[in-house]
Amino acid sequence: MRGNQRITTALLIVAVAATACSRNNETQQSKGSESQVPARMTTVAMTKDKPKEVQAIPETIARPGSGSFGDGEAAYSARKYDDAVKLFDQYTEQKPKNPWGHYMLGLSAWKAGDLEKSEKSFNEALRLDPDHFKSLLHLSRILVDQKRYEDAVVRLTQAVELDPNSADAQRLLGRAFTGQGKIDDAVAAYRRTIELDKKDVWSMNDLGLLLIEKERYEEALPVLQKAVSLRKSVAVFHNNLGMALEHTGNIKGAAAEYRTARIVDPADEKSKENLSRVEGVKTTETR
Repeated sequence: MRGNQRITTALLIVAVAATACSRNNETQQSKGSESQVPARMTTVAMTKDKPKEVQAIPETIARPGSGSFGDGEAAYSARKYDDAVKLFDQYTEQKPKNPWGHYMLGLSAWKAGDLEKSEKSFNEALRLDPDHFKSLLHLSRILVDQKRYEDAVVRLTQAVELDPNSADAQRLLGRAFTGQGKIDDAVAAYRRTIELDKKDVWSMNDLGLLLIEKERYEEALPVLQKAVSLRKSVAVFHNNLGMALEHTGNIKGAAAEYRTARIVDPADEKSKENLSRVEGVKTTETR
């Protein structure tokens, strides 16, 4: 029995190392889901940050004819981001003191892949209006994507002061703190995010992975179980729940989650490796 216990323990140690690899795999999956936008890390939370910026823009904005805000907005909504950049360039020349024009120029440039122009435009919007929340938020996304975590935390702190109940700001703080290696702060930020948005499955996933990384497996279980219950069609959720189950000694449950991950996404190599490992544990235990 002692020999079997040593084998099982060694295999679980391998599982810990696999968590980091799982993050890289999830990041690659996320890149395919957001065309032309720098992908956020799914395990450091990635997410699915699908903005609703256009709908939130005040209707009181002046919209002149040529190069108008309305034309740029229409191009943006049609995902013609290069055209939107040109139109908002014209608009900001006509209305240089309107922060919303610079904001939409920044947003369009971000979607078009021009991060330098996007950052410059968001900063101009903030120069005109230091409390421009959406510019703070999207500038922070760019900074996090570029791994400029300290700069991102500064901007996000401003955003949280403006709106303490913004789940988006808290989620980004979780990503930025994770990038800085401030895991306890990241955990707190993700918990706050989930309080504000009880269906934020990607923050649940990210929180669960951070708890696994800190070897707080029992705490990770309910968070990842909730993510799976809300979104059964994401392979990485099943894989990560399998990791938490494996580390808490539920090898049978872990194997079931890894198998489900394989069904959801047959190309998911991480769940394939993990399933092979736990099946090996099961074989060892029955000898």
